[in-house]
Amino acid sequence: MKKTVFCCFVLFIVLVPLSYSQEPSKNPAQKIDTVFIKSARISSPIQKLPAAVSVYQATDSDATRQQLSLQEYTQQTPGLFAQNTANFAQDLRISIRGFGSRAAFGIRGIKLIVDGIPETTPDGQGQLDNLNLGIINQIEVLKGPSSSLYGNASGGVINIQTIDQVEQPFSNWKAAVGSYGFENYQATAGIKSGTSSYIFHGNYVTSDGYRDQSGFQQYNFNINANFKLSEKLNLKALVNYSDSPQADDPGGLNIEEVKENRRQARDRNILFKTGETIQQFKSGLSAVWNMNSNTTGEGYLFYNNRQFEGRLPFEFGGLVDLGRDYIGQGTNITYSTGKNTLKAGYDFGFQNDDRQRFRNLEGVKGDQTLDQKERFTYLGIFVTNHLEINKWYFTGGIRFDYNKLAAVDEFLEDGDDSGEITLNGINPSAGVSYAFAKANNLYINLATSFETPALSELSANPNGDRGFNENLEAQKATNYELGIKGQLTKVLSYQVALFHIDTQDDLVPFELAAFPDRTFFRNAGRTVRNGIEIEGVYTISKAWAFTAAYTFSDFTYDDFTTTNGTFNGNILPGIPQHYTNLGLQFKSEKGFYVNAQASLVGKQYANDSNQTEVDGYENINIRAGYNFTYKKIKILPYAGMNNILGQQFIDNVRINAFGSRFFEPAPGINGYGGIEIKF
Repeated sequence: MKKTVFCCFVLFIVLVPLSYSQEPSKNPAQKIDTVFIKSARISSPIQKLPAAVSVYQATDSDATRQQLSLQEYTQQTPGLFAQNTANFAQDLRISIRGFGSRAAFGIRGIKLIVDGIPETTPDGQGQLDNLNLGIINQIEVLKGPSSSLYGNASGGVINIQTIDQVEQPFSNWKAAVGSYGFENYQATAGIKSGTSSYIFHGNYVTSDGYRDQSGFQQYNFNINANFKLSEKLNLKALVNYSDSPQADDPGGLNIEEVKENRRQARDRNILFKTGETIQQFKSGLSAVWNMNSNTTGEGYLFYNNRQFEGRLPFEFGGLVDLGRDYIGQGTNITYSTGKNTLKAGYDFGFQNDDRQRFRNLEGVKGDQTLDQKERFTYLGIFVTNHLEINKWYFTGGIRFDYNKLAAVDEFLEDGDDSGEITLNGINPSAGVSYAFAKANNLYINLATSFETPALSELSANPNGDRGFNENLEAQKATNYELGIKGQLTKVLSYQVALFHIDTQDDLVPFELAAFPDRTFFRNAGRTVRNGIEIEGVYTISKAWAFTAAYTFSDFTYDDFTTTNGTFNGNILPGIPQHYTNLGLQFKSEKGFYVNAQASLVGKQYANDSNQTEVDGYENINIRAGYNFTYKKIKILPYAGMNNILGQQFIDNVRINAFGSRFFEPAPGINGYGGIEIKF
């Protein structure tokens, strides 16, 4: 039935008028002062903004990507480290300056925004399994203090914009196959009718996986509509549906099992048939109203429903059935006089999780062990101002957040464990930038931020009780940043940032012998994070471009004691101290593309005690394609090879896993190939 729906969607796309005018490709070394950043709340030229921000702009060669994970697009971002690209039951795990590294699954501590609509739930959980990688147009990654204007769980912001403009009607087709049973089929179409435009996208992707019991299957559908209602009012609408009927979890291995057979799944994961199924529906509206030459109003409204069933490798409570409803609305007003821009607004969200747990009888649902409603209500109010005086650029802001978390116990056989928690925060931020030369700026900024535990983290109660783990506190941080960025020549752009972060009550994952494979959380007293981020783009010639990014992360526990010992001075696990990414791009005038990417990842630790060290590695990927036209149809055959060195490295580190099952091995050398057709 699902394949029939997908085929019908594709058939609809092919019936769209087939005239397509391709946008000119973007130069990876475009002048830095032409890039405007929207993720800092107020749209600003990148060189004036007193903050570290990296921008990815889509190009024609993106079609040659395998498009399995967002990590393919963000790996050149310094300060951002992604793991878990091969386990689709646990989702991509992203950290920015250490925020998000604790995630047992999905993304924590980082604000995700897609097409102006928040993807991160009010409690700080984020997944990108419904993201359509084939229509990404631009990605902004905002790091450091400026992120605090987004409120809870904003250790960084990833703002993703998909294609939303249609100059002329078009239709694109893409098909790819590869190692381990990989298949990816996409269809995209754009229609323009008067002052309105519509973009339709469908995607089906599947793989058997590198390891045993690691296969997955997913369908994605997306519709974007743009309505220019008048010269002053523009309205956008989106509808997104994702269905993942299979995402198996092979589990973590200890080092002896890795050496024995890297591709094996953990025996208990096979026994309990671990994995997940997901259906998600999302709809949203956003509007921009240019009231007059000085004043602009913006707003958004959305609804998100997620149905999740997960099977964990233990019996009691090992089958999770979760239904989530998430609604949100936000409005802001911007007043600008040219040299000064003032913006004020609010964000409101309500999350309702219906969490039920059952016995996992080797993959079969057994008796119920938990029935709990979990609710998160938040309201954030913010004000920010940007002032430009000659070569100086000042920015300041403050945000107040009200967060109410509640658990309603509906499994009353052993008593009522209902309860509620209120966690509020006030976080100021300030920064200043100075233009010491044309297109070169020096800046400094500081801010505070906070992060509440997610509902799934609060409901994981290590004492075995239902309700919330009320011992968990919100994580707080004070962020300092000094940076310089600009262009040294017309062909060389750069950014350098130094940062220092003091945190209190870091949320740290751990496991217990009584609940194997279930992740719990506790607070660390304090951590200290110092780091350096460097990135640059050098356009060697019209055909060649070289990119480089380096991150140094010195993240340590300053005050952290548990029943297992004192870890003061230890390095935070799950984050390499050194991380380098190098890229070389070639594009000939005759349509031939080659992209080579090298990631050099230093060692990291798997646990708080630093007793288990995870070796570093070098991973080189290469992809190539040839773009040609046949009877007005543009055709791009392409192929790629991942891990061409055949290195045996770890794709994901399960922090503090019980039984030393820290390791999820990465695939060896593997390849893919496909073709894209544009009408």
